[in-house]
Parts: sequence; structure tokens; C-alpha cells
Amino acid sequence: MIGRITGTLAVREADRVLVDTSGGVGYEVIVPARTLVGLPPVGSSVVLIIHTKVREDAITLYGFLDEADRRMFRLVQTVTGIGPKLALALVGTWDPQAIAHAVAMEDKKSLTRVPGLGPKAAGRICLELKDKVLAVVTADLTQSQITALAPPQATPLAVEDTTAALAALGYTKREIERALKASAPISDDTVQSLLKRALKHLSPA
Repeated sequence: MIGRITGTLAVREADRVLVDTSGGVGYEVIVPARTLVGLPPVGSSVVLIIHTKVREDAITLYGFLDEADRRMFRLVQTVTGIGPKLALALVGTWDPQAIAHAVAMEDKKSLTRVPGLGPKAAGRICLELKDKVLAVVTADLTQSQITALAPPQATPLAVEDTTAALAALGYTKREIERALKASAPISDDTVQSLLKRALKHLSPA
């Protein structure tokens, strides 16, 4: 499987690019809109993180500038009825943190703003990914970063995991502490229940 391509950006189209490698091979790679916007000018060096899709009649390469985008692209496709096209549209519209936020809040209305993503598919994404999306956005945090962002007092595991998730979503230490205090954690809280209350405090309607 191809996991990464390094080379020269030779061609840039509406939904794909051609990358010429030092070995003389040019790879056509399908990319989401956000990746396309972040690419350097044609003729520049580029590194794309690749997801390889193998079918009986074709091998398709999907490229991303960020590993978190690839993880989310793969995760979304584990949802019933979601294939590469919809997953690419979702990752191309929002970054992983925004997707995780929408799923945690069960914000189906926002998800349906993604081209081609209807209410039923949005509902399945929220249902099937609500316990999985946090792993995607917190995967790049080190334990020291998580510890530094945690409230100073001893906290249950659910509070620690929620703190890490909110940090990955871009909230500051002070915002996190206030949101957790307002959410009034209880002993039997799950990460999902506490996170949902904290996000409601941070994003009031």
C-alpha cells in the first residue's frame, strides 16, 4: 500500500493533482477541497499522506496534507452507507476538530451542509461515531500536553479525557476549566455525557 508520496506538484485540477516523483513516476491523487487550497503552487515540492483504495478494477489514491485528515477520512467510512465520496466531501468541508465537535453535539443540521450528505447519513454519523471521533482529534496530543491542560485537582478519568478532547478542539485551559465547573461532573459521568454538557456551555444556542 502507498502511504505517502513526496515529489513535485505537476498538475492541479478541481479535485485531484498529479505528483511527479524522483523515480520518474507520476501519481494521480484525489484530494479534498481543504487540501487543494493548502497546496503550494505547481512546480513546488509537496508531501501528501496517502490512503490507498484497492478495488478489483482500479487502485485509487486519496491525498491529505495532515495525518488527522486521513484518520478522519478513514473513520467516517466505517459508518454504514458512507463511502469515499461522502467522506472526502466531509473532510474537504471541515477540519477533524469541527467534525468531532458536530458529532459530539449531535449537530445533524450542520453536518447536512456538506454536499451530498443528507439527514439520514448525518444521523448515522452521529450515532456510530460519537464514541470514536475523540480518538482522532486527541491522537496527536502527548501525555504531558494532556496533563498540563487538566484541572489541578484530582479528577475522574471522564474529566481528564474530556479535558483532552476539549483541548484538541481548540479551547483554552481557562475555557475548559470554566466549562467543566459549569457542567458539574458527577461520579458516573461518561466522557460523552460530560463532553456534551461542556460543549453546550462553550457553544450556547
